[in-house]
Amino acid sequence: MAGGLFAIDRQFFERLGTYDSGFDIWGGENLELSFKTWMCGGTLEIVPCSHVGHIFRKRSPYKWRSGVNVLKRNSIRLSEVWLDEYAKYYYQRIGHDKGNFGDVSERKALRKNLGCKSFKWYLDNIYPELFIPGEAVASGEIRHLSSGMCIDSPGNPEDLQQPVGFYECHNQGGNQYWMLSKTGEIRRDESCLDYSGTDVILYPCHGSKGNQQWIYNTQTKQIRHESSGKCLAITESKQRLLMEDCSLTAPRQRWAFENYDPSKL
Repeated sequence: MAGGLFAIDRQFFERLGTYDSGFDIWGGENLELSFKTWMCGGTLEIVPCSHVGHIFRKRSPYKWRSGVNVLKRNSIRLSEVWLDEYAKYYYQRIGHDKGNFGDVSERKALRKNLGCKSFKWYLDNIYPELFIPGEAVASGEIRHLSSGMCIDSPGNPEDLQQPVGFYECHNQGGNQYWMLSKTGEIRRDESCLDYSGTDVILYPCHGSKGNQQWIYNTQTKQIRHESSGKCLAITESKQRLLMEDCSLTAPRQRWAFENYDPSKL
């Protein structure tokens, strides 16, 4: 739901506490309103024949504060109030650097007074198909052991079907944060590492294994691509990823998953 492309009953909007007055400018308000609409007794509906007008100003009427990541600050406020125990997954992605997000006590009191349901209820009943990071076998960086380099990709829509990158490990999550699912997907959000015979690329996760199934061997430290039988490696120049025949004596093929928990397999 884009922040401006909806209509809402005014009295219901006010009962929900309107927008968080601690939010800066824009960002996160669409998620906050969606979550609390569902969790606090409402529904968010698609009306196919509706029309919503949206007029853009020629210039921004707001004064942006320098040195403040507005979207991040708003998202942390949202997480603190509405995501319950699931907020930790977002904090992992930002290196647990929450910074100064202001006072959210009034927003927490609002949620309590409204008698809103839990975020687990939201996931179970409204978005049950969502992949839950807590169910991942591993989460965090994928580090190449002998080089200190990590698999790295922004994961934006324009990065799909492009070769996955490789960069010095920085321990800040972000582009180097990956999850290994129970079914062998190496993913971030809805994008998965995919190999079809040329480069290792990012491709929308399809849940059908095949080109997106990877098997990690904790003894050999190899990441094997199930359908091709090849192993993930780096070039001799340490510039990019490649797939090659698996070899127990090749240090180019040795990797470590952060936070690996085999009990979740």
